[in-house]
Amino acid sequence: MAGPSRILVPVDLKDGSRSVVDYALQLARPFGATVDVLHAWEPPQYVAPDLLVASPGWDATSLESMARDTAGKELESLLRSVDGTAPVALSHRVVIGEAGNVVLEEAERGKYDLIVMGTHQRKGLTRMLLGSVAQKVVGRAACPVLTLHVSPE
Repeated sequence: MAGPSRILVPVDLKDGSRSVVDYALQLARPFGATVDVLHAWEPPQYVAPDLLVASPGWDATSLESMARDTAGKELESLLRSVDGTAPVALSHRVVIGEAGNVVLEEAERGKYDLIVMGTHQRKGLTRMLLGSVAQKVVGRAACPVLTLHVSPE
């Protein structure tokens, strides 16, 4: 069985994201695999994503545009902090939509060999209310999924 050549790494930009990216990079190096880091921003259910946000001295911008820019900057900052000792082809992007669906669609569209993602191992009411993106991806992905238990950094 050949090793992976394309690895998708969805991150939530919260606790543990850096360790998941670091792990994926370590996994990619021996195989010469590319790593694509993905963040999905889900618009709040109760606010329209085209809602204009403004404050004195700022140009009005849509909530979606502001969220995309902010997440993009956080993602770039995260990737600057990862282990770059050996070169790996690394790309990143922010996509708008429900995280589980976005990951599954991107994995299918990009023909990835492997998805590496973190799981917070939530239980009880929190899991019932928030659901589990990792569980959804593991259950429906066409390629293997490696989940890593992440803890606060």
